[in-house]
Amino acid sequence: MKVKTLFSEEYRVLAVMNGDDCPAEEFMLNGEKSTEAARFGLLKLLEYVASNGLQPAKWWHEADKELEIFEFIKGPLRLFFFKGKGNDIAVCISGVRKKTQKADKRSVQNAAEWRNAYFEALNNSELEVVTDEN
Repeated sequence: MKVKTLFSEEYRVLAVMNGDDCPAEEFMLNGEKSTEAARFGLLKLLEYVASNGLQPAKWWHEADKELEIFEFIKGPLRLFFFKGKGNDIAVCISGVRKKTQKADKRSVQNAAEWRNAYFEALNNSELEVVTDEN
């Protein structure tokens, strides 16, 4: 499994790679003009998390407690993630524009599958971490 480092300071904020694509990064960099400020806000939020950890908790919450999937919140946007091992504080999956009070079930299930793949790859020493420099 391949993950990409989005931000790295005290902690690492990673994103899963799907082949050569990084869905979380694409979500934050591309989208509707109306969500540009929220997408930029998510990037700044992830940069802050890399330096300071997951505090304050008002910027994120559990999307599914049982599956241990969380979501960062910025305006109408939600970026799904799970907590990685060690200093890998957040491993981002993908994002959605929130339309209802409930978390998007398909996105949560997808995130749970990536979470399982991450920990399996980690346990099998098959986790590849890449950066833009790679």
